Amino acid sequence: MYALVDCNSFYANCEKLFRPDLKDKPVVVLSNNDGCVVARSSEAKRLGIKMAVPYFQVKDFCTANNITVFSSNYTLYADMSQRVMTTIETLCPTVEVYSIDEAFLYLADYPVAMQDLKAYAGKLKMIIESHTGIAVSVGIGSTKTMAKLANQAAKKYPATHGICVLESLRWIRRLMQITDVGELWGVGRRYKLRLNALGIHTVHQLAVCEPGKIRQHFGVVLERTCLELNGQSCIGIESVEPKKQIISSRSFSRRVTCPNELSESICSHVANAANKLRQQNSVCHYLSIFSMNSPFNQSETYTAISGQYQFVTPTADTRVMILAARQVLKIIYKENVRYAKAGVMLLDLCQHDEVQLDLFANDDSKDKQTSTQSEEISALMDELNKKYGQNRHNQGAVFIASEGIKDKQTWQMSREMLSPCYTTNINQLPKVH
Repeated sequence: MYALVDCNSFYANCEKLFRPDLKDKPVVVLSNNDGCVVARSSEAKRLGIKMAVPYFQVKDFCTANNITVFSSNYTLYADMSQRVMTTIETLCPTVEVYSIDEAFLYLADYPVAMQDLKAYAGKLKMIIESHTGIAVSVGIGSTKTMAKLANQAAKKYPATHGICVLESLRWIRRLMQITDVGELWGVGRRYKLRLNALGIHTVHQLAVCEPGKIRQHFGVVLERTCLELNGQSCIGIESVEPKKQIISSRSFSRRVTCPNELSESICSHVANAANKLRQQNSVCHYLSIFSMNSPFNQSETYTAISGQYQFVTPTADTRVMILAARQVLKIIYKENVRYAKAGVMLLDLCQHDEVQLDLFANDDSKDKQTSTQSEEISALMDELNKKYGQNRHNQGAVFIASEGIKDKQTWQMSREMLSPCYTTNINQLPKVH
């Protein structure tokens, strides 16, 4: 048996958690540069706010209906996600963190849960909500696909009170019959249209199909979904593997024409990517940087620049990587281009303890001492930033000067309605009056 724990309206509820005045009030969260709606509270959904709608189209509606609007505060969401997942891991020995707000639990490894699945689901929900303040829904089924289906029912039907355990065959058949096939995990818009063309409109109609025929028409992925709907587990709990590449990129709030501003942006992305690299105890062989103007502006010729740097010895040192990025940027930079986006990619990653040393490197104590000092400096910077957190502009307490001071950078991502980082910055703790 599998359980799926899913946080309800996660981004919106993270914002409401530290704003008691917003209880039972509609809230929406916007994407980068305050562009589109990416999260809605249940109250905002009832008012008809659609997902991914551009903010300028609903701005007046939000004002007229007293909808509170927030810019995305990813620092806050990541920290609250970590708290939820840490709590879940204390309640089950086998957990797969599926996304920032979802986790699968394999219950067969936990006999206590198997004794009374509904009681265990209730315990999960109660403890997570009391420890973190984030409302969750819990679905339990014989496979991951069934657990996902159960979780959707727990969210959709108020009578479930946020908990759905699929044990009764009668209830499973009924739920499948009233659920559109397009709502099924792994069935996208194109698959839905093709299934509808074959007369398959509900999950039940897919479940009773011959798996071999589904594979013939749609491939092995949908065949596995069909098998899972019939209780045959095909998708197990996956272990968290280190990323094979890391990307950090973002659009500017305005067009950038100054080489120093572009350099600061690239250096900021390098620092962010290097931090993620160290978090998974990896190093990189290649650093790639890129920037471009807008491909949608018909008055400009589309221009993109990119370049790579190969490290002789793989590294995760922010200082070394920023120096390499600046060298590459000097070579590839083009003038008279209104840059709209920039970013970096770290490629050919490996674990720190798998590094193959350079055959021709000087094997003397001075080089070893320098390498050790480099690691110690990076570790110290990470420790200080972890202890003192980040400011409202997502910049750590200690940073490389080449990144620039973010609160003075007018090209930074537009986040006019950004909430405080309540849990990661001591200077932004909530105040009780």
